[in-house]
Amino acid sequence: MTESSLITYKQQVLNDFNNRSNYENEFHRQAATRLVELAKLQSGQHVLDIATGTGLAAIAAAQIVGSTGCVLGTDFALGMRIK
Repeated sequence: MTESSLITYKQQVLNDFNNRSNYENEFHRQAATRLVELAKLQSGQHVLDIATGTGLAAIAAAQIVGSTGCVLGTDFALGMRIK
């Protein structure tokens, strides 16, 4: 893959995610909850959620780590911003 085609591919992926305005449904909520359960988080921990999407997992993690912990969620797609 050439550098030019890689840049084009990355832009296509970004455009795809930017055009998804509603990405939350029961499947995603259940998957996020299960992911956080498997992580076995505890109060006070720090969590980095890369490609957080709608933030469902980050929100579930924040409820567990509480005010003594910290959760940072990041996503490159504008369509994935929490409203």
